[in-house]
Amino acid sequence: MVSEHDAALLNSFYEALNGADVEAALELCGREVEVYMSPEIVAEVAPRGHREVGEYLRGWFDSWHVYQPEPEGFVAAGDQVVALVHLRARGKGSRFDIEEEVADVFEVDDGKISKLRMYVQRDQALDQA
Repeated sequence: MVSEHDAALLNSFYEALNGADVEAALELCGREVEVYMSPEIVAEVAPRGHREVGEYLRGWFDSWHVYQPEPEGFVAAGDQVVALVHLRARGKGSRFDIEEEVADVFEVDDGKISKLRMYVQRDQALDQA
């Protein structure tokens, strides 16, 4: 079962993402936070720490006209939390909307997000967690 604190923390994180508020998102993360996206999404070195993650998120938001991840529920998986997310998005310059059921896997340490892994497929996220 996911703790109330972790659920509130992650809901606040998604609220910040929906507002493209990088600073608010970073406030919910530990100083050495790491973000990993599978190579199917992005083939680059995972950003680490507030500066790199902030730059990464700003670049990410710059590539989307619409990016709205809405958490539908959270699943405890050992010391990790899997967020089941309904994503609505449209890339800049695109006329096509994306609607997907995706998942993110979080680690929370000392009340802050320490790691985030983003997955296109929910089954893969649940298997990895």
